[in-house]
Amino acid sequence: MDKRGQLGLIEFRYFMVGLAIGLILALVLVFLGSAEIIPVNFCGLVGGGA
Repeated sequence: MDKRGQLGLIEFRYFMVGLAIGLILALVLVFLGSAEIIPVNFCGLVGGGA
């Protein structure tokens, strides 16, 4: 069995999982900031405060 090219697929899978987790966490933080649950202001676009 030829095993060339498998490392790229494994790394791509880890990249996609990390990207998905990062996007979900970013959306959760933006939601919590805009609902004024956490005192965070993301670049003045969303979030409570000033």
